[in-house]
Amino acid sequence: MLLLSIFTTVEFYVITAFIAALVVGFAALPSRRGPARQILVAGSLRTDAAPSEPGIVAIVGDDGSLTIHRFGLEGVTKNGAYSLAVNIAGFDVTIDERLTPGHRSADSNDIPVTAAMAEIPGFGAERYHFNYRSETLGRSAAFTLNIRPGNRIDRLLS
Repeated sequence: MLLLSIFTTVEFYVITAFIAALVVGFAALPSRRGPARQILVAGSLRTDAAPSEPGIVAIVGDDGSLTIHRFGLEGVTKNGAYSLAVNIAGFDVTIDERLTPGHRSADSNDIPVTAAMAEIPGFGAERYHFNYRSETLGRSAAFTLNIRPGNRIDRLLS
């Protein structure tokens, strides 16, 4: 009986109301993600890479930029195009690859390319979660990377 008498005290109800107010307060906090922003990045096609499995290599530069090297391109010629649509919401980054295969012609721009490169500026020295998507291939790669100069990560698109 002595144990149940705690439910009749004023202190119990004050502590219960305080805990309930804390729970409601934390539930009402806004998201810490911040506003989303989109960056469109034009890349460059490369003919100097050997054919390989589709994949990416992400390397952090000295200024906090992220250089994406894309390997394993097929069906793209030198007169095609490679670009990225980068959506950043807080520390979550979605990179959508945009490929234009180019047209076949009789001139020298009909050279097949197997790789591409693009540089994404504007990252702070934090840990970001990346999702790289290639709609053309229907493949993607997800990874986490600390933005520190020299950090590097390799991923196959699956």
